[in-house]
Amino acid sequence: MIKRRTDDLTNKKGNPGRQEASAIAEILSIWPKIVEYTGLSEYEAKVYLCLIGLGSSGARRLSLFCDVPRTKVYGTLKKLIDYGLVVEIPGTPKRFVPASPENAFSAILNIVKNKVNDFASVVRILAETHEAVEKEAGPHSKIVWYLSDAKEIMEKCKEIIRQSKQTVTIFTSADGLSLLFNSTHKILDELQEQGVEVKLHSPLDPKKNPLARELSYLFEVTKVEVATPILFVDSDHQQFLLARIGLQGDEKKPESAIFSDDPTLLSMISLLLMSEKNPLKTVLL
Repeated sequence: MIKRRTDDLTNKKGNPGRQEASAIAEILSIWPKIVEYTGLSEYEAKVYLCLIGLGSSGARRLSLFCDVPRTKVYGTLKKLIDYGLVVEIPGTPKRFVPASPENAFSAILNIVKNKVNDFASVVRILAETHEAVEKEAGPHSKIVWYLSDAKEIMEKCKEIIRQSKQTVTIFTSADGLSLLFNSTHKILDELQEQGVEVKLHSPLDPKKNPLARELSYLFEVTKVEVATPILFVDSDHQQFLLARIGLQGDEKKPESAIFSDDPTLLSMISLLLMSEKNPLKTVLL
């Protein structure tokens, strides 16, 4: 069995067999990375990798495996010995063994790690400076998401309301309040039981309108003159949804909406809607 394995690895002329050649070819394929990371030349990288795969070898056998001219192998080995990457075994003919990669490249690894840590510090300082300057400079971009499907708008509306922990403020037209009640009344009831404050602003008068009266038993309901067909939901002053309500077929449904968790946009829209001189009370979209 041993003889068959030896014959398979090397033929009668001492040339590499298929299995051995395939294994060495695989490890040799990474020579460009060794060149890039260590600064070795192509020949030096190939000879060292070949020795890693062979364990030990003479110069002639190395030349057959690593595709380095035999006239260059000895000079390359001498340089690798000087680098501490190869050790020469005394005797005739000369044989060579590779040094442990972990020991041989530990210094390079430490240099690279130090560079990474140093560059990380530089990036952190730059990020802090950028953040500080950005607060004073302008203009700034804000992220706003857009929806045009009625079902998706209402699902997003329910999601934002459901996530509320302290306060939900809703500003809407009469159609918006009816639409909201039909879709989210169970969620609003649950929030009320959890102690979340629900504030409703609409043109429906609790003293005259049955829906507004029913809602006023559980929530804070305020009558405001809203002529604009909108639905605005503010959750904990952290995220909002603003939808336009339109006629779709025979029903009133949200036809477009935006939502965001940007605090600046939320405060600006809230200021506009809750102002005593709110233009949305008299201007139709």
